[in-house]
Formats: sequence, C-alpha cells, structure tokens
Amino acid sequence: MLPELATLREVQGFDIRLAACDRELARVPGALEGIDAEIEAARSHVKAVEEELRQTAAERRHAETELEEAEANVDKYGDQLLGARSNEEYKGLQKQIANTKTRIGTIEDRILALMEKADELEDKLADRKRTFDERSTVLEARKTEIRSRAREQEQERDQLLKRRAATFAGLSEEIAARYERIRGARHGVAVAPIRDERCSACNVRLRPQLLEEIHADHSIHACETCARILFFEADAPAA
Repeated sequence: MLPELATLREVQGFDIRLAACDRELARVPGALEGIDAEIEAARSHVKAVEEELRQTAAERRHAETELEEAEANVDKYGDQLLGARSNEEYKGLQKQIANTKTRIGTIEDRILALMEKADELEDKLADRKRTFDERSTVLEARKTEIRSRAREQEQERDQLLKRRAATFAGLSEEIAARYERIRGARHGVAVAPIRDERCSACNVRLRPQLLEEIHADHSIHACETCARILFFEADAPAA
C-alpha cells in the first residue's frame, strides 16, 4: 500500500474517534440539565407537601381565631342575658347562645380535622424528604460520573488531536488539502474501503479499469461518484 494512503487511513481513524468524542461531549450539557430537571421535579414534590402543610396550619389558625371570637360572643350573650328586660329579649339571647354554641362545635370539629390532616401531612412530608434525599444522592452521583467521563473524553480528544497533527504532517500539501476537502464535503469520511467491487461509502459499483488501477497501487484513486479515496478491504486492519 502507498505510504500516503496508509497515512490517510490513519488520519481517518483519528477523525472518526475525534468525531465520537465530540458527539459524546456534546451530549454532556443536555444530560446534566436533564438530571437537574429530575432533581428539581423531585424537590417540587417536597415543596408541594410543605405548601399544603402551611395552608393547613393557616386554616387552623383562622379557625382558632373564629373559635375564640365565638366563645367570647357566648360570654357576651350570657352577660346580656342577665340584664334582659323582657321575655322576648331573653329568648332571643338564648337562641343566639345556642346558635353560637352549635357554631363552636362545628369549628372545633374543623380544627380537629385540620390537626389530623396536619399529622398526615407531616408523615407524608417526611416520606417525601426521605425519597428526595435518596433520589438526589443517586442523581448527583450520576452527574459526577458524567463530568468525570467528560474529563476523560476531553483528555482523550487532546491526545488524539496531537497524534492526528503529527500523522497529518506526513502528508504532502496536495494530498492533505484533498483529504480535508473531501472530509468537509462528505460528513467527515474521506477514505472508504472497497467491498464487493463497490465503494462502501456510496455503494456504487466501480469500473473494472479503476479496480485494476487501485490494485496496481501506483497512485491514490478516488470513487468516481462520491470522490472518496479508496482502498481494498483486504488491506484494512482487523476491527
């Protein structure tokens, strides 16, 4: 095989690995954002119970204020009862006292229900917090793993770039420019093996004369359809 063709294949190998690194690194921000969103969603479940607990406490305080006012009214009506000047006024005050006591019973029932609800919410909140702590620990560990892998990818990428540059320097200016031009136009793949007398990249059957010229190994040849530089699969290294 021509030395420059072997060099081109080596450079192509570096570019394929670099592209893989770039794809993986490009996924890192989205992966981290996705985990942050999952953590925030879990946190929102905790906040929802905390908010419900605050509302329940506020309702209870309001009910307790109502209860204090109703009990004060019973005392007030009791004092007025002692000074009633007529039987009609006396009966009216008795009715107000009875109605207010009924209202007091309703308020007390509501306060009791709110206390029971608060107890349930406290248990629910404790469970949500425990679940959140466990889940966030797992997710934070995953973020650490992703960042660690990204650092490894960046280091590998730096090494690949250095090795590629050293290898690429061995190409002639003309071949180097040709490779870069094809790579830019063909989605990063400028060198392709021949398989079953076809260009493996575009799958077009090659002319017999072109195959003979490539077999002769006197110069670098390209696919007449996609312009990629060709070599025989039999000359390719084992995967």
